[in-house]
Amino acid sequence: MKPETLVKRIIEAIETESPTTITYNGKRIKISKKIIDKYKHCEVRDDIDLKRIDKSVKEGGFLPFLPLIFAGLAAAGAATGGISAAVKAANAKKAADAEKSEKRRHNMEMEKIAQGSGVVYIRDS
Repeated sequence: MKPETLVKRIIEAIETESPTTITYNGKRIKISKKIIDKYKHCEVRDDIDLKRIDKSVKEGGFLPFLPLIFAGLAAAGAATGGISAAVKAANAKKAADAEKSEKRRHNMEMEKIAQGSGVVYIRDS
């Protein structure tokens, strides 16, 4: 929409004294009762302050960010799952190493006992 068309629609809203919302370049411009009352007594329509009206433009809001928020939560959940899997694997390796060390110590002790004593109990049958 051209700026001239925007001005014409604003003038039309002021002359009919009906609050309205005009979409201009993807922005929603709300022509409120307050703006209409401010400019309805003006004879020359060149004094309409488009910059002040442009300040009342509402862009976006909360709803456009919902998909981004949910995507962020999903990514955080996936990262947490990956981190917990890594921690679980590290703990499992640590436990396996401890068990292997204990088995080695036990086997060495048993071999030492078996080789070193030289006394064998033989039962007569």
